[in-house]
Amino acid sequence: MKVGSDNSIYSLFVPRARKGSSVADEKVGTAFSAPPKAPPLRTDAQLIDDFYARLTKQQVEWADTDKDGKVTKSEYMDGQSRLAQLDGRPFDSVTSEGHWAKLDATGKGWLNKDELREGLERMLPVGVGHLDAGYAERLRTRQA
Repeated sequence: MKVGSDNSIYSLFVPRARKGSSVADEKVGTAFSAPPKAPPLRTDAQLIDDFYARLTKQQVEWADTDKDGKVTKSEYMDGQSRLAQLDGRPFDSVTSEGHWAKLDATGKGWLNKDELREGLERMLPVGVGHLDAGYAERLRTRQA
């Protein structure tokens, strides 16, 4: 048996051109669009600022149960206790007291959003690191 264009099995794999039609006639949806724009590059300082802003917002939302814009020591301790319970670990009040002491450096017993952020910056210093240009290539070529 000779395989050719008149064979039905062959026609399943090779599409036949329709008589009198062209690609333009079929109105194939080939709309070209511009590639998506890459997000603007952010400086290291902006990345760190965004990190602390998100962290502060989460802490305020989690701990400020009366929604007065201030986190008191009791609200913070209650929040840490709830977090420990959700994580399935025992609440360590000594560690939480130490964290509060770092956050509330003045000892007044409550923090507004700005003071909480300053305390988080003292307690959790972060930086942005950069890999040298050949690092990725060295990882690709390393065989484990």
